[in-house]
Amino acid sequence: MPKFISIKASDGLTEREAEYLKAIFNLELMSKKGVVGSLEVANFMGVSCATASEVLKKLYEKGLLNREPWRGVSFSEKGMMEVNRILRNHRIFETYAYRFLSISLEDACECANRIELQISDKIIDSMCRILGHPEKCLHNNDIPRRISCCLRK
Repeated sequence: MPKFISIKASDGLTEREAEYLKAIFNLELMSKKGVVGSLEVANFMGVSCATASEVLKKLYEKGLLNREPWRGVSFSEKGMMEVNRILRNHRIFETYAYRFLSISLEDACECANRIELQISDKIIDSMCRILGHPEKCLHNNDIPRRISCCLRK
């Protein structure tokens, strides 16, 4: 009988929460303040401010965000590690799927969105090695490095 391995989403994150982390990451890149307001997140996500605030509160309670009253949120160390893991998983998988499975970039991106929380670091590291440890994804965004994969001699 085949052995099945159950891979759970890290820290119990939902896909929606992962999308918020990626949104905050992108907004922080565009911002010079170092914090992102809930209204900015709401506009970016296309939701109400109340909805964004609710998700930001959950992410704060999970220890992924720091909150600065009347200013906004920023990543905690744990949150920065988690968003980098999610982005790495997405960008490596997307690049691998596009190059080796001959699917469109749009389909590779859509599939990466679906599995970025569930795919194991071991599988992503293997894909990364096969790809030659790329520094940029197909959208020319940086791919976060993992010491145990990309910096090992």
